Order: sequence, then structure tokens, then C-alpha cells
Amino acid sequence: MEELFKYNTQSENLIISEYGRSFQNYVNYVCSVEPKEKRTKMADTLISVMEILNPTVKNQSDYKQKLWDHLHIIANFNLNVDSPFPVPEKTKIHQKPEKIEYPNQPIKFRFYGRNLQMMVNKATALGDEDLQKEFLNLLASFMTNSSKNWNNENLSNSQLADHLEVLSNKKLKVTPEQLEITLEQQQAKKKFFKPNNKFKNKKFVKRK
Repeated sequence: MEELFKYNTQSENLIISEYGRSFQNYVNYVCSVEPKEKRTKMADTLISVMEILNPTVKNQSDYKQKLWDHLHIIANFNLNVDSPFPVPEKTKIHQKPEKIEYPNQPIKFRFYGRNLQMMVNKATALGDEDLQKEFLNLLASFMTNSSKNWNNENLSNSQLADHLEVLSNKKLKVTPEQLEITLEQQQAKKKFFKPNNKFKNKKFVKRK
């Protein structure tokens, strides 16, 4: 007795899910159509259908080539047609991306983040003293505002100077007096509740 229902778990895996299983089955059928001219004409029709099924692809400048690439991938590279674009290489499509190494260098002050450490390293390499002084003021201002926003802590110029020296491995000699801090304008926090005016006009009498 033939099965009345065929479950997706029993079917082959979807290669590109946004086009659906019915489209994938039709692509597999087109691969077997003869002659080649008829198969190419049907492939062109499939490209038009793909534009409807995946409309966001039109936002890309080379979307036509992208659709043809998708068609060859769905056909498992078995579609022999006169394509206007070269067939993508199967090895490159399934190639795993290179592993991105995570920086293992420890951060001396985690609440400032790793980017500040990089900027301090740049500051130590500056040869122009005036430019370095302005850059250090920007860094100190960033450190002050970050600490105030995230830790609710006001750092003194002495603390900032100490932190900059530690971050630079004492390559920077910073005095608290030379730092000019620019504070961000604090915005008032929005209240997410309505005031209760239920008893606004009522008089209360103390109990004796």
C-alpha cells in the first residue's frame, strides 16, 4: 500500500530554504529535460520565479548573477544550460571560512574596553607633542564619560593620569593638571510610568 503522506523528514534536504521544496523539485526536473535549448529556456523562467520568491535579492547590484548561482547550487551543479554567467566553483561554495583568531592579550581595565588600549598604543607613538596632548585629552574625556555612564563613577584627573600611565606601560608621563576633560551633556532619563493623581485633590486627616 502506497503511503498517503510523505513527510519532509523523509525528503532530501532543502539546499536553499527560501525558495521552498516545490521549487527545488522543479529544478531537479529541469535538469533532466532534453534538448539543451529547451532546458535553457526553462532555466530562464526559473530565474524569473526566483525574483518573485526572493525579492530582496534585487537590492544587490549583481543580483542576476546571484540568482544564477543559486540555481546552480539548488541543482547541485548538475544543470547543463547556456548560462549568461560562469558556473560557481563547487569547492569555493562549500569552503569553510578561515578561523578568526580571538585576541588573547589581557585587558588591564576591562570597563574601558580593548579599543581604548589600542588608542593609547597609538598615542605613545605620536611624535608631535601638541598633537599627543590633544589626543590624550580626548582619551581622558572618553574614559571619564564611559566611567560615568556605565559605572556611575566620577574619575578624578589623578586617577585618569594613573590609568593612562598603566595602559601605556609608563611610556606616557601624564600629569593631572595637563588634562582637560570634556563632559558629555547628560540627558534626563525618561519615566516609563504615569504619576498617580488619584489622591491629588483629596485632603488627608491625621489619625489621633
